[in-house]
Amino acid sequence: MERDIALKKMIHYCDYQDRCKKEIFTKLDTFELDDNDRDFIIDFLQDEGFINDERYCRSFVKGKLNLKKWGVNKIKLSLITKGIDKEIIDEVLSEIDQDSYKEELVNLLKNKKINEDDPYKRKAKLIRYAVGKGYSLSMVMEIVNGNEQ
Repeated sequence: MERDIALKKMIHYCDYQDRCKKEIFTKLDTFELDDNDRDFIIDFLQDEGFINDERYCRSFVKGKLNLKKWGVNKIKLSLITKGIDKEIIDEVLSEIDQDSYKEELVNLLKNKKINEDDPYKRKAKLIRYAVGKGYSLSMVMEIVNGNEQ
């Protein structure tokens, strides 16, 4: 594929939604470009602001917290697999309001439907559910034991 065509496709790809650098590399691998062309496209996209891992990280965290109701642990693991620098991840995650984060967990647990009569099994299922969503075990235990769902 010619470099100009690949560049136009990548601009459109980045315009559609925020992308991280690893997603760009993966997409470029499908275009059969030589290394010089691939490096040129990456540099161009970064210089023009189409790729910005910090912006991507903020957008990803916001979406997963608000829409998917993921916890910090699951978000962090996903961002690491996407190749985002640990410093960027830690900075963005540190900006999360802990009170609203905890309130989201409380609401998540209150709204979870569990058909279980045995209170111990019910509590175990709630804990497993919340930890699977990426919330820390200590925070989940604090809420489950404090509220006795």
